[in-house]
Amino acid sequence: MRTTVVLAGLVALAVVGAGLVVAHGNHATASPQVSTDGTVVVEEAFLSTDGYLVLRADDGGEPGRIVGVRPLDRGRHRGVTVRADDAFWTGVRGNVTLWAVLHADAEAGNDFDPAADTMLTWFGGPAGQRLAVARGERPASVVTRGAGALENGTLPVVAATLPEAGSLVVHATANGTLGRSLGSRALPAGRHTGVRVSVNTSGLDERAVVAVAVHTDDGDGRFEPGVDPVVRVAGEPVASRYERVPEGRDPIRVNTPVPTTDSAGDSEAADGPATTDSSAETSADGAGPGAWGVALAVAVIAAWLARRQGM
Repeated sequence: MRTTVVLAGLVALAVVGAGLVVAHGNHATASPQVSTDGTVVVEEAFLSTDGYLVLRADDGGEPGRIVGVRPLDRGRHRGVTVRADDAFWTGVRGNVTLWAVLHADAEAGNDFDPAADTMLTWFGGPAGQRLAVARGERPASVVTRGAGALENGTLPVVAATLPEAGSLVVHATANGTLGRSLGSRALPAGRHTGVRVSVNTSGLDERAVVAVAVHTDDGDGRFEPGVDPVVRVAGEPVASRYERVPEGRDPIRVNTPVPTTDSAGDSEAADGPATTDSSAETSADGAGPGAWGVALAVAVIAAWLARRQGM
């Protein structure tokens, strides 16, 4: 037991020592959304080398057959989109469960080959996320940075698409559900980028996890809790998880699903009116020591413990 505890502690230190690998390992995040044509908005994707963002049908809780592909350069991408094949999307009625996952580019620039360009992993699971997508006449989605400070009491929203006039609402979260509203911003129907939502931070923990959800309006032009409903897909809110981080600190994140309750642009969200369009953000910042750093550290620790105990 003591050995296990010691090893767990040392592994944790190894992960921290590897630094940016936790934040920059190959991963993709996506939230429940409504799509009109099979286009799925992925909030964030990070690739340590060139690869592919792939849509896969759900197969008993695991990624199944491939239904859409697009290439991605190495680096971080926010608000990037990938579209399902027409042959698949025409058969979708109502809601469908998909996976947005990352695949390697084993053949370095050639066309996607599912046999060679295998799915990447993230902490032992698929490097991606399972999400519910609804087929609808008007799209709905929201993209945040996932973590950051609430500067001047506002939360920056990278991009949001509202199916009709409504509001972006910041909710507290508790026990995996949307809680009380902490702030809102009314917006017309359509796609918006660079939006800031004022947040009441009174009593809010400095590392609180909140969610930004899309709500429709009852016609009076202002958000009313309990009156203006959240947009839902398969019972889940169209919402983006956001972890509050003390100002001046860089978050180290592990992706976690949101509470069950043409690319979206990523521009620096500034005070003032939201813009209506922008291109998806791509950055090729380095991945730090990388997963190999953690693996090497863990292997060294395990070998050291084995020698000590004669295993």
